[in-house]
Amino acid sequence: MSAVCNKLLALSEEDLRDKKQLAQAAGTELTAATSELCRALELAEHGDGLAASAVYAAAARDRLGNAARMLTQVADILATGTLTEETAAWYSRLDYDRLYRSGISLGEVPHSAELWQAYTRQALTGGPLGICHDMRERTLAVAALISRWLERIDDPAADTALPRIQSAMADLAAYAQLVAFANKVEPRDPAWVIPQSAAAA
Repeated sequence: MSAVCNKLLALSEEDLRDKKQLAQAAGTELTAATSELCRALELAEHGDGLAASAVYAAAARDRLGNAARMLTQVADILATGTLTEETAAWYSRLDYDRLYRSGISLGEVPHSAELWQAYTRQALTGGPLGICHDMRERTLAVAALISRWLERIDDPAADTALPRIQSAMADLAAYAQLVAFANKVEPRDPAWVIPQSAAAA
């Protein structure tokens, strides 16, 4: 991601370093949140019930909150850069379908065409900054789901909300994996661009 942002947005070395550290820390928090939530689900299903799982669910929510705050800082740094006309044109002609198929064949991305389409929309309309904002909003949405569950933990139907939280977290982790794979593409690499003749056809 650092190389991508440096070439596409011409960030300063200091901003580039800070952005990289923040993005890596956000990824670590996301991984930790996934682990905490898995423990919460395990306790809810096979442990001492919802009360015990709430501790881990709250930890997952807090980790997601940390990740969202770091992504906000990443977005602030990205906003200082400028997406050139050449870069915008490259994004618009990138062969997103071929890139996705490549990721699938390499086993580096999950099978989720819907999430890939969401990523593609963000890349086309907002570039790196749009993708960062989308990642932050998705992270906050999962944290909000957990918060609502914690507020209603005494409700008899509380246990039925856990699978929804689990699915939302899985989607968030999958989206992060898709973004990480796409960020490996060398900026303005013509190998991934749809030829103008094919695009016009």
